Amino acid sequence: MKITEPDATLREAATQGDLAALDRLLALVQPGIYNLAVRMLGNRDDGADATQEILLKLVTHLGSFRGEAAFSTWVWRIARNHLLTARTRSAESPEVSLESMAERLQAGLDFFDTVLHASGQPAPMTPQDKLEARQVALGCTQNMLMTLTREQRLAYVLDTVFGLPSQQAAEVVGITPEAYRQRLSRARSLLDTFAGQTCGLANPQARCHCERQLPALRQLRAGGQAQAASVVALHRSELQEAESAFSAFTRVGDAAAVFRAHPAYQAPDAMRVAIRAVLTQEGFLDPGALQ
Repeated sequence: MKITEPDATLREAATQGDLAALDRLLALVQPGIYNLAVRMLGNRDDGADATQEILLKLVTHLGSFRGEAAFSTWVWRIARNHLLTARTRSAESPEVSLESMAERLQAGLDFFDTVLHASGQPAPMTPQDKLEARQVALGCTQNMLMTLTREQRLAYVLDTVFGLPSQQAAEVVGITPEAYRQRLSRARSLLDTFAGQTCGLANPQARCHCERQLPALRQLRAGGQAQAASVVALHRSELQEAESAFSAFTRVGDAAAVFRAHPAYQAPDAMRVAIRAVLTQEGFLDPGALQ
């Protein structure tokens, strides 16, 4: 998901409005931007909208890139500027908080105990149960991210998911490396503490495991009250990647491993086509128009 540095020839051709070069450039940066947007904003639709707007900003400002930092750092900065203020379809903190999450998870566990008491023992997990449990894991852990402020979330995702060195991440965020490390430490502390006490993926000794939330979620869904998970892997390849990654990463037993286990979400195929259409309509694909 990291942004590949394009060579100078490709950048120059894209800046001059060469359509093939522009497509190659967008192909290099789109996956990273989309995955950052999804994790920052909490759902795929918001992530897709934001990614398209970020890519349009990137293309129309290509001529302003002076090479004073790595191209990827410049791209991340454009994404940061947009994502820190982008509107979303659902509320963020304080409406989404670790405290409210803990209450909802506890209610799910209480309902599981009620069902277990009535049935005597848990039923064997079916393939559908396992699929739903993995979707619960993706949605619940994404919701943990959403409890952070956007500034904390950005610092955490750049480090944990994308593995940016602290110096580069600080440049992206626009603060000193020391300030960045402090912000990252605060975000880590909040998520590590919550996940370690609550989440069976991060701590096998914790009481909450995804399959134990299924009875309550199904009851809510039957009553039309269930909220859609903030992130659900819809593509088969994503589900397969998530299954493999959760099995591998969660053996580490900490919060960061859980977030690294999220798959690389696939950006909509039609996004670059739509961007090209907008740029053509606005005249940005004329030679020299991107200067």
